[in-house]
This record gives sequence, structure tokens and C-alpha cells, in this order.
Amino acid sequence: MRIEEITTDYEISVNVAQGDGRANFTTTPAFVEGDALYVRPFMHDKFILSFSAEGLRIDMAAYKEDGPPVYWRAVWITTEERKGRTYHVIRSKLEGVRINRRSAIRLSVGTAGTVAIRPVGKPCDVEIHDISATGVCFTKRGDGVPGVKKETRVRLTFTDPDTGFSGDFLCRVVRVSRRNDRMIYGCAFTRVYLEVGRFIANKRIRGKT
Repeated sequence: MRIEEITTDYEISVNVAQGDGRANFTTTPAFVEGDALYVRPFMHDKFILSFSAEGLRIDMAAYKEDGPPVYWRAVWITTEERKGRTYHVIRSKLEGVRINRRSAIRLSVGTAGTVAIRPVGKPCDVEIHDISATGVCFTKRGDGVPGVKKETRVRLTFTDPDTGFSGDFLCRVVRVSRRNDRMIYGCAFTRVYLEVGRFIANKRIRGKT
């Protein structure tokens, strides 16, 4: 998929890295012109972000409800004014790769983790049930995690005791159900975490499936 094929029913998520720092931002498309995707500005603390610093590494994923996410390994972002409005403009020399959710290997985890409502919710202890390249499932006994429901944005963390892998993920809750004495939350990642595939492969090699 080319970047100019993105339509307004997608959600755009970019991951920005510089040195050891990393941040994730989301927005929605405004329009396409030529090979450029114009999006509503990425904001932080009510300020429009700048992506002009040296050494930035930016990848991007585009999501919509009725299709697989599409991932761009590298994009660059500029700012442009149009008719009194400010837009971020996204371009890439690469084509996006579709990630097939249905074919993603799902790995049982069964370890402790924490979940917090974004952006500044208090962490709550949960159990990580399973994980795949496109999402994660966690559970909580009793009435579940206060305030977490379908479409809630959360940050989820855990450390796998077998491999030492530490996960820190930004997710959107897409499914909530009850099973016996537990609430079960299915989440989709809001960006592509390449390290998850390596973690799953490592566990399978160790026979920890």
C-alpha cells in the first residue's frame, strides 16, 4: 500500500525515537495530495509538535476497523499551512506492509503485568494472558480494571521471567468479556512492535508456547 492510498477512515499512529527516547502519537487523516498524506496536527500539551530535530527515527502504522493494519518502517513529517490551517505532512519512500491479524501466532504468557489508562492513569495489576504481533490479552479478577472498557486507550507493561523480555505497549481495548471470576480484555496495539515477533520466536525455540 502506498502512503497516498490512505483514506480518512484510517487512524494514524507514529512512533518517534531519538537516542534512547521513544514516544507515540496518534491523529486522523485530512486529505491526500500527490505522494503526501496531510493529517490533523500531532499535539502534545496543546502544542503542535515539530519533527525537525536531527536524528529522529519515525515509523508509522495506519489502522481502520474493517481491515488489517499497514506498517511503514520509515516516514518523514513536515508542517504546512493551508487556508489558515496547520497540517502535518507525511511522506515515505517505502510502501506499507499489511499485517494479517488472523495469521499472527498467539503465545500464552501467564505472567503479572500492569495496565494504566492513557495518558496519566494509575497502574493497576493484571495478568497477561497471551500476546501476538498485533495485540495482547490481559485479565483481572473480580470487577476488572476501573474505567477500562471498549475503545479505552491503555499502556500495558510486563516482564517475562523466562527470557527477561520487558514489554511496554500502547494499546486500544477492542473486546471486553467475563469468564467465571475474571474480566478479559482483548487489546490491539496502536503501533507495530517488531520486538514482539522476536520475543514469540525466542519463547517457541525454548519450548515455552
